[in-house]
Amino acid sequence: MYNDVHVAAVERDDHKYTMRISRLAIDKLGIRLYDRVSAVLAELIANSYDADATEVDVELPWGVTLAGTIRAANEPAYRIVISDNGHGMTADEVNAHYLMVGSDRRIRTGSDLSRERRRPVMGRKGIGKLAAFGICRTIEVITAGSHEGDHTPLGWPVAHLVMDLDEMLSDTERDYYPKAGALDGTFTATRGTTVILSNFFRKRVNTGTELSRQLASRFGIERSDWRVNVRNSIGTESFILSDLAIDVMEETRIDVSRVPVRFGRQFLPVTGWISYSKQPYRDEAMAGVRIYARGKIVAQTRDFGIPAGFTGEFKLRSYLVGAIHVDWLDDDEDMVRSDRQDIMWNSPRGEALAQWGRALIKEIGRLGEKSIRRRVWEEFVERSRIHEMLEAIAPGDRQFRDSVLDAARILVAHKDRASLDDPAHIENMLRLALSLGPQRSLLDTLKEIAEDETDQEIDVVVALFERARVAEIYSLGQIASERVAVVNRLRALIDDRRSLERPFQELIESAPWLLAPEWTPLGMNESLKRVRASFERWYAHKFGTALLTTTIGSPKREPDFVLLHDSGELWIVEIKRMDYHLTDEEYNRAVNYLYELDRFLEENPRIGAQFPRRRLTFIVDHIDKLGPASLSSLFSDQRVDRRTWRELLDATLRAHRDFLERVYSMRGADEEGQGAARAG
Repeated sequence: MYNDVHVAAVERDDHKYTMRISRLAIDKLGIRLYDRVSAVLAELIANSYDADATEVDVELPWGVTLAGTIRAANEPAYRIVISDNGHGMTADEVNAHYLMVGSDRRIRTGSDLSRERRRPVMGRKGIGKLAAFGICRTIEVITAGSHEGDHTPLGWPVAHLVMDLDEMLSDTERDYYPKAGALDGTFTATRGTTVILSNFFRKRVNTGTELSRQLASRFGIERSDWRVNVRNSIGTESFILSDLAIDVMEETRIDVSRVPVRFGRQFLPVTGWISYSKQPYRDEAMAGVRIYARGKIVAQTRDFGIPAGFTGEFKLRSYLVGAIHVDWLDDDEDMVRSDRQDIMWNSPRGEALAQWGRALIKEIGRLGEKSIRRRVWEEFVERSRIHEMLEAIAPGDRQFRDSVLDAARILVAHKDRASLDDPAHIENMLRLALSLGPQRSLLDTLKEIAEDETDQEIDVVVALFERARVAEIYSLGQIASERVAVVNRLRALIDDRRSLERPFQELIESAPWLLAPEWTPLGMNESLKRVRASFERWYAHKFGTALLTTTIGSPKREPDFVLLHDSGELWIVEIKRMDYHLTDEEYNRAVNYLYELDRFLEENPRIGAQFPRRRLTFIVDHIDKLGPASLSSLFSDQRVDRRTWRELLDATLRAHRDFLERVYSMRGADEEGQGAARAG
């Protein structure tokens, strides 16, 4: 854009550009609202859209931490550059509009459409330009153009200004005067705007694949005159911003345009779709229903706040996806939160939209539950080859085959498709079905021989035992008993406030279902040992520091963290003793472990493909010693969460009651047994 620059003799004025805004507002509206790289990029890309750009180029380093890393002396510092071919601004317009923070663009211009292409503009509150201060200290703006009357024989006039966060926050009362840059007052042959970000805080840029999904989820624009190209500044990769691709179950898709939102006597229009995905969520970008206003995301919900107790609720929060367009959310009434990450659900129109969404969820829950169960069962049958196996071991015993199939259906009924990616998991379910299935035949046979104990009938029972390989270790009753013992052990450790970290670590590692009730012993296999060992070797080679990720076999040393795994997910668990206060140093170290785990799996794609989801959980009672940056990261990073020990125990007890009830239901226990399960 600036290759053909003609320098004009323009006298520099230190106060040429002026920003009038409270420094407190800069802190609250920039730093506090936008602390993720993808969110900042979305705001700057939206500004280009509103400026009638048809081409936007974004260049940034992928898969790095923008600050805090050691770099070679001759290696330039990281930058993020966003360039567009929009109509641009003159210096007067920069002062009147760009530096006038917080003024409503639609009121100021008298229109909610863009100047030249008549696009419904996304910007409204005038604070998106501050978004970049959430990740960096320096914003440089180079812009040229505006109206046809601004063009001169030398070209379009260039306005170039540099805003520094530290200088901006140094005084809370006086106007702030951004510095004029080197290109200010020159001319160029083309219109457009370039924004350069530098001098970063410690922020992580995701990989290209993750970045593509995150940006795609933030926009719902279908226009032929709009193209965004995102390039890796430290590599050769790039991608074009497009719709977020989600493989859905077409039989569950609902076109929402046929169901407008009832609001009093009005019916408010909605377009788009909701459906169930074929696979559980791979990342947060595609989780739930994305709500757009004027082509930009304003909210994302997994359930519209629907109460529990509807058909399909357990699958809904892992499979529900959708993209709906509700432009009236961004009309006259201010219903969109300042950072455009949620809407005001307690407003009259917000409540109407929530009620509308809950009704649709009940409908799709009925459609989706059957579809998911059928697909999971079909995939299990195909991958396990259970029919071929049963025909081989019991060709003439239809009752035995049917019993095993019934047991397998019970075991698979509450699984998702991701759990079938692990061959060892399928093998364990198959063995358990073989062990549990024949128990129905066994009971029927025992009832028969109770009246006529002949040797022949006894032989039948013995043969059934041999064929079924019924072992106590696989019985659901045994699993239930083991869970009772583990829950009691957890309760005892919590009640004894002197308990150290190691017994908690050992308990979590041996019983991961304490963290995620759906993680049964069926999900444990030898592959975690291999992944853990490979990661520890890689880390030691990369950083020259030994890493320990397990309590098993390390009686003399505390683990750095506990690493767990189930179908498609690796889980770093940072465990602290009762009443412990987490520090910034410990928080940052654990987050870095998560980033390094990402890097390890990216460098080893065959392993990484097995674990597309990674997360970090802190089990710690107090976070009052964490600074603002750590707290912001903890609350905004969807892959990081924290639980107290009491919260963990309470959630485990609730899930445990449901588990026991299901166990006794499957085993056909009598009423007394069911009552005991509920009391447990």
